[in-house]
Amino acid sequence: MHPPGDPPVLVDDLIPIIIESNDHWWPRDFQRLALISPAWVTPVRKRLYAHPSLRSFRACKLFARTLLDNPALLPYMRGLELRPVADSRRVLDEQEMQSLRYILGLEGIQDVTLGGDLALSAERFIHFMAGTRTITTLHIDGYSFPDDHASSTVHTLPSLEWDDVVAFRFPFLRSLTLSNVALAVYPQSMDHPGMLSHLTLNNVQLVYGALPDLCQGSWETLRVLKLVGKSTVELDDEVRSMLELCENLEELHYEAVDRSSHPSIFDDEPPTCESLQKLSISGFDVNPLTLEAIAHSCPKLTELAVCGRIIRIPSERWAAFVNSDALPCLQRLIAPAGTNIPPFMYWSSDQHDELRDACKSRGISLFSGAPCHVQQVLH
Repeated sequence: MHPPGDPPVLVDDLIPIIIESNDHWWPRDFQRLALISPAWVTPVRKRLYAHPSLRSFRACKLFARTLLDNPALLPYMRGLELRPVADSRRVLDEQEMQSLRYILGLEGIQDVTLGGDLALSAERFIHFMAGTRTITTLHIDGYSFPDDHASSTVHTLPSLEWDDVVAFRFPFLRSLTLSNVALAVYPQSMDHPGMLSHLTLNNVQLVYGALPDLCQGSWETLRVLKLVGKSTVELDDEVRSMLELCENLEELHYEAVDRSSHPSIFDDEPPTCESLQKLSISGFDVNPLTLEAIAHSCPKLTELAVCGRIIRIPSERWAAFVNSDALPCLQRLIAPAGTNIPPFMYWSSDQHDELRDACKSRGISLFSGAPCHVQQVLH
């Protein structure tokens, strides 16, 4: 305790704890904290420069200048998010391009996101990256706001070409996320070991190649596969191939945004997925035969989520499915709140109770009626 009458003294060891206690600091908050005393400067810098996010080429230029003037900041960097979008009314100057090359050439980064103009033929900017051996998480995101304009590529769609050269640059990649891009996958001409465990495709158009070639070398290490698409019809064969090749896959999250597709991977002769423990399908046209196919294909499921408004399974069929013990390892079930006969009709309280009692008798946690999205339903 401090003596009576003296102002309280903050122990310097508490400063990092205070900073890490909040995940929602604004940059101006860090600026104010750094001005409190010299003891705050280093903890603030560690947090501020751990994962910088740059949304313009001007910001890239200023950031590169800061790093060049203060190389002591470099060890603090763990991740980097680059989403610069050029003003269509001007051409990038040489200094801005040099700044971008400098940033992409930084080493020791573990988590990288490329978006904005850098998602236009993204492989070009991947080739500029120098420290790719330390990268374990990579995200290519082609999403753009309605008022975004690329300076010289206004008609170019975000895209990525994945080939031997790109694959060999990321020998320790564990998580790959591709969003809103046209993807071309070229078969690898030589084998190499991979460590990829998480693959997420969000609104990706496969324009060339096969999805399994994207993670060739990682078929044994892949654990989580997530796919979200406007129409998943063209992806069904790719998903089926992934289920057949990735023998250690534990989680599959599959969502159709157009909400009219049928998950043909669970049609006749579905692939056997002995290792699959968590399955989430959302937005598909699902019927009672789909449940039977899932039970046959994925006998060791511990968590199952079937969501959407085109589910044609009445409550009594859900209850019968649970009582049949077709999935003996099931611990968690996420079911809809009604049945699309059509039209969609919500279940009565008695129908809910029938399914709830069936789950309770089997020790299954039931969640029914809540919105369901592939990114959040299974944890």
